[in-house]
Amino acid sequence: MDIATPIPSTQISLFEQLPGCWGCKDKDSKFVYVNKNYADLIGIDSQDALIGKTICELSPELARYAENFNYQDERVIKTKRQIRILNVHPYADGSWQAHIVTKVPWYDEAGNVLGVIFNWESIDESALLDIGAWICKLAGTNVKAKDRSRDVAAKGLLSKRESEVLFLHLYGKKPQFIAQMLGVSVKTIENHFANLRIKLGAESKTELVDKALELGIGSRIPKSLLKQQFSLIIEE
Repeated sequence: MDIATPIPSTQISLFEQLPGCWGCKDKDSKFVYVNKNYADLIGIDSQDALIGKTICELSPELARYAENFNYQDERVIKTKRQIRILNVHPYADGSWQAHIVTKVPWYDEAGNVLGVIFNWESIDESALLDIGAWICKLAGTNVKAKDRSRDVAAKGLLSKRESEVLFLHLYGKKPQFIAQMLGVSVKTIENHFANLRIKLGAESKTELVDKALELGIGSRIPKSLLKQQFSLIIEE
């Protein structure tokens, strides 16, 4: 494959030594480079087997989300901004894994965008997402001691589905998206929102975010979502 600007050997050496999965894709979402960790994750024996190909050509488990991945790449290239994505997928070895994927613009020495650089970091249900944003918001929120004391009790209040709805709501997803992802009607999702407002003492969907922050719930990935395939932009 012809590459206008080859990846410097020093950069490749760095990618091979860093923890997690790293790689570069061109503007057509074709792989230009991946490190061994990424090849192992996808179940490919040789890193070179990915070069010049797209994910849908190599992994049946991920192929159904190829259009979604390509859209994310295009977004990074067009806006020249970093995005972070929560990916949950089955892999070639039969395991289900969750990753936080960071995608940033990939530039040449002249400042032209060549494509994207990506990094996949494995997480599990104990992981807190976007904790920095939550801490910053907490610093500007007057959280009373009685609110903190309700933390443990509040964590047991929510049903499995309510936990899923709250989690997706905290990351900016609309009822229509949540309904489609969870395979239920929008009316059902609205009913879950009504129950959440009652249980968390919130008067609106917007206030649900503040209440969840005060009670220390909602930012952990519900275990039930770790067996459902999806790719979700959580920050840009």
